[in-house]
This record gives sequence, structure tokens and C-alpha cells, in this order.
Amino acid sequence: MKTLHSILVVDNNAVILRLMSHLLAEMGYEVRTAADGLEALEMLDSFRPDVVFVDLVMPKINGEKLCRVLRSMPALQDVFIVIFSAIAAEEQIDAAGIGADACIAKGPFKEVKEHVKKVLAMAGLRRSSSAAQGIIGAENIFEREITKELLAAKKHFEIALNRISDAFVELTPEGRVVYANVAACRLLSQPEEKLLFQDFADFFSGDQRVFVNKLLSQVAGDPVMAGEDEQLLIDGRQVLLNMVAVNELDHRFIVAVLHDITERKRAETELIRQQEDLEKLVAARTVELIEANTRLQRDIVERKKLYDQREELIHELENALAKVNTLSGFLPICSSCKKIRDDKGYWQQIEAYLGKHSGAEFSHSICPECAKKLYPELQEKKE
Repeated sequence: MKTLHSILVVDNNAVILRLMSHLLAEMGYEVRTAADGLEALEMLDSFRPDVVFVDLVMPKINGEKLCRVLRSMPALQDVFIVIFSAIAAEEQIDAAGIGADACIAKGPFKEVKEHVKKVLAMAGLRRSSSAAQGIIGAENIFEREITKELLAAKKHFEIALNRISDAFVELTPEGRVVYANVAACRLLSQPEEKLLFQDFADFFSGDQRVFVNKLLSQVAGDPVMAGEDEQLLIDGRQVLLNMVAVNELDHRFIVAVLHDITERKRAETELIRQQEDLEKLVAARTVELIEANTRLQRDIVERKKLYDQREELIHELENALAKVNTLSGFLPICSSCKKIRDDKGYWQQIEAYLGKHSGAEFSHSICPECAKKLYPELQEKKE
């Protein structure tokens, strides 16, 4: 049998905490109390109880999650956990399934005293309540319709949160995690009981932690968003962070929604790269077209020159042909004086006719034979 020394009572009902503290202190135990699961976890950094009484319905971290967290802590493997619940009649409580050793239904405190003593005796013997015993004290309580409806609404809400693809995390004003849906556990690569009580900023890498803590301090009435322009990374995944403050009764908490934008950013980067490559290709093609156009313009100029030269040559040839055509055909010529008859019937000296129709100019001289024939005396003198 184990001797019990210290007990922790976790309940958000101040009256229950006072009654339990008084009862357990009278029984000789060292008693500590916490108003919610988060306060209990902070206390457990320096306090190691032998028995923990846990209420199920609490703000921040509820009793079920607190039990799972306690069972995941190596230093508290042997702690005796007792569910101390007011919803035992309305909720099918699986104490063993959430890591508890026993379950007491809240009822008249006179009866609760006896149930507490019974459970402490079981704790000393390290004996959990069996399935046959069920919920201790459940026979003296009755179902409440409003409680059933609230529990049903809570379950529907949790189912909906666990079905969404975005990571949904609930934080304290200081940035401690008190709830994480399935998508958040998947993104952060940890089960919920490992995530609870951790600092939200610690999930981010390097200098981004300082930035996230600064964002947390800025969360007020309006939502705070980050991660679109500046890069926020969790385990190499780029996320878009959206946070808003929520006030309920006397509690304030922060809801953080994380949307994984890794693939979208990767696609945007690839699209930008392809666009830059396309712009480079267009620029290169533009230069090639300009150079080709320049060569074409030069070729056109050269071809124009050749064309002009050709036209000039053709013109010259046409003129020459016209002159040749002027002297073509049959020309009547005197067999004696060698005058030529024009198309009007006039006889002209041959040099006059050719000069008129060909543009040629003549200078008169005399050949040696004619000179000998016409001027024999000159020829004899010359000889």
C-alpha cells in the first residue's frame, strides 16, 4: 500500500475548491488547487501530487485533455487521476479511455465526502475502479436536458473543427496553446496532448518567434494577419496566419487559424520564374527581329540601288536602241555623190543626215587615195 501525501484539485468552481481543500486538509493531505487545466500544468512544474481530482468542464484546457496530458508526462506516470464531474448523468464518461483511474459524480457534498474517501483508499492500494463499479455516486444524480443539449452542441462544434483543412488553435492571451484541431496536430506534427501548454510562437523558426510574439500582443478587436508578404515557416511549411481575440464572460482567448500556402507560393514562384524566362525569350526574339529587320532594310536599300541602276541602264539601252533604230532600214543613197534621200524626198549630204539622226558630229578630211586622185600635184610634191 502506498502512502499518499499530496493532492491536486482542479475545478473552475470556487465553492468546490474550498470544500475539497477543507476536507482533504482535515484528512492530513497537502492540498493544492487550480481553477483550470492550464493553471494546473503550470503548477505541476514544481509540484508532484500523488492524486489529482479533475473536473471535466473547465475553461482553457478541459478535464479530458488534462488527463491525456498528465498521462503523457513521464514524471506523472504513477499519479492517481480521479474524474470529479457534474455531467456524469448526461455524458458517457470513459474514464480509462482518457487515462483516469476513477470517476466520481458530483452531488450533495455530504455524499461526495464518502466517495472521496473511497477513492483515496483505492489510490493507496493502487487499484483503479472496475467497469462494474462504473461512476461512483451516479445512482444519486439525474440527467439535465440543458446539459445534454450543451454537450451535444460542444461535440458538434468539435467535429466541425476537426473536419476543416485549416489548422485551428486556441490560445491564452499570453500565447499558450489550450486547444488544437486535427489539422493543427497534423501541421505541427504532434498530438494535441503534446501541443497543449506550449508557447505558440515556439512552433515558428528562428527570428520569426519574436515576430509572432509581437503579433500576439497586437491582437485586439480587429483580426491580425501575416504570412502573405513576410514568410512564416513551421517545419519548412509556409503558412498564412490569421488571429482574432475572443471574449467570453470573464475569459479572453485568441483564436489562430493557420492556412498552409506552401504549394500556392511554390506555384507562384514557378509562375514568376516562367514569366521572367518568357520575358527574356521575348527580349531575345525582339533583338533578333530588330536585327533581321535592319538587315532587311539594308537589303531593300541595296536592291533599290540595283533597281535604279538597272532602270538607268535600261534607259541608256533604250536611247541607244532608239538611235540605232533611227538608222535602221533601207536608206536611198546616190551611187555617185553618195547623198541620202530622207523620208520627205529631199537629198542630203550623208554627214548631215547621220548627224541629224544619230547625233554624231563629223570633221572633214581626205583619205590618201582621194587625195592622190583629186590632188595629184600635191602627192607628187609630197613624194
